[in-house]
Amino acid sequence: MKCPYCSKEMEQGLIEAQHEVSWRKKRYHIPSARFYQGTVVLGDSTFTKWAAATAFLCRDCEKVVIDYKDNQCDLNKK
Repeated sequence: MKCPYCSKEMEQGLIEAQHEVSWRKKRYHIPSARFYQGTVVLGDSTFTKWAAATAFLCRDCEKVVIDYKDNQCDLNKK
């Protein structure tokens, strides 16, 4: 994937967490994103696996890009 900031090639890897990985507008008291409208779950944990989402890293720009189209970034859904 080309970096949208500098057009150099990005490295594919993953973002990993013990619980879900999600995007939301602000921090809430209940950690689960499913309780809040407008949140996007990028990676969901299971009983045996941590949450993991495919991500692309640009070392030059120090940016990380996650494409969440069709839940393709959630590695536990594959």
